[in-house]
Amino acid sequence: MYVSSRGLGQVVPPTVSTIASTASAGFATTASILFQLGMVSATVPIVGAAIAALVGIGIALANVFKGCGQTCIAATQIANQCDTLLSQNVNAYTSSPIRYASMQAAALNTFDTTWAALQKACGNPQLQAAGQRCITDRQRGACTWKASPGGWNADGTYTKWGAAGSGTDCWNWFIGMRDPIANDPFVQPDPVPTDAGSSAGSSSQSFTSAVSGIPTPLLVAGGLVAAAVLMGGD
Repeated sequence: MYVSSRGLGQVVPPTVSTIASTASAGFATTASILFQLGMVSATVPIVGAAIAALVGIGIALANVFKGCGQTCIAATQIANQCDTLLSQNVNAYTSSPIRYASMQAAALNTFDTTWAALQKACGNPQLQAAGQRCITDRQRGACTWKASPGGWNADGTYTKWGAAGSGTDCWNWFIGMRDPIANDPFVQPDPVPTDAGSSAGSSSQSFTSAVSGIPTPLLVAGGLVAAAVLMGGD
């Protein structure tokens, strides 16, 4: 709930610029984290698809909030769009054969940014009970949905949670789409940067993992540019 300093209890709904700036700034951070990883990683050909996917998901989420409207009356619909994209976020992270600390930080930042922006959107008092449920159904501790549990396996792979109604364990956004990333027992430290003199020549070859025909570094850099554009939009 948003309270104006002009009067106790006077509610001021969030504007689209406030919500969009929260989202775009956060997702620009996601892209920046992954860009730095891409510049020092010698194994981008292995994790390049995951890096590119995480950047793309951040851009897509920023666009969701950018178009939410002046009062975000459709916040509950936005929540459903975010649910789909956050599912892609956790899947892109958990399915990567190698998961570096920066990948973990970027994926968590995407979730946390989405949650913060959604709270602002659903906090619009005009949404009334629907706006409250938009948050309470998804927050940590909620048990609106139940499913068969997922989890990390001893071999480093991850078993996804089942669909809603597939089990009796409580499922919410935090259990299903944040905790698997935060609690990854196999996350590895970022690669140590190579010597500056030799890395420049080798990086153009080491970082040419193509995703849809585009080198991963260009996708990451493109994510940074796109995020900057989003931050400058209305």
